[in-house]
Amino acid sequence: MKNKILIAALLFPILGLTVLASFRAYKLHTGYEMTLDVQGYDPRDILSGHYVVYTVDYGPFEDCYEYLKKDTGSESAGETRIKISDDEELCVCYSNPPDATSGYWTRCNDVNEANCPVYIRGKCNYRRFEAGIEKFFVPETQAGAYDAILREEGAELVIKIDSNGKASVADLKLPVSIEDWQKKQEK
Repeated sequence: MKNKILIAALLFPILGLTVLASFRAYKLHTGYEMTLDVQGYDPRDILSGHYVVYTVDYGPFEDCYEYLKKDTGSESAGETRIKISDDEELCVCYSNPPDATSGYWTRCNDVNEANCPVYIRGKCNYRRFEAGIEKFFVPETQAGAYDAILREEGAELVIKIDSNGKASVADLKLPVSIEDWQKKQEK
């Protein structure tokens, strides 16, 4: 009896990790691929390990706050109230994917009416749209180089978007290799 419980206790976490890894691999291979520009501003998040944190250019010219302000309109003279709850999602709709400049804001409830072939779900948080793809894990030894390259030259973020608008990071493409960057810095 104890052996069966021990075997089950060992297999359950392994099975759970296998299912999670398989689901993640499936999402990365079946989603719609887009490339977005990013600019770095913080090399690591101390509480989350060695991640490069960056600002993603989702495409729309105006920030999400300005869209929400226009979308709700004025309620009384000179006063605009933004009626969006903390749990309400906002979407970036891409009318001509993979062209990121074709993106425009819409409420996620209106995605079907807007005829969005591809869209990303997220939330407007302090004038920044956040979709959960704003950081990328890097090896500790390369964090400084990633930070410098992202701050000075930017990069391209390759993402996969599923049919529900959930984006996942597939790759972060730097404009120069880390080795070339280090050689350039030594000169």
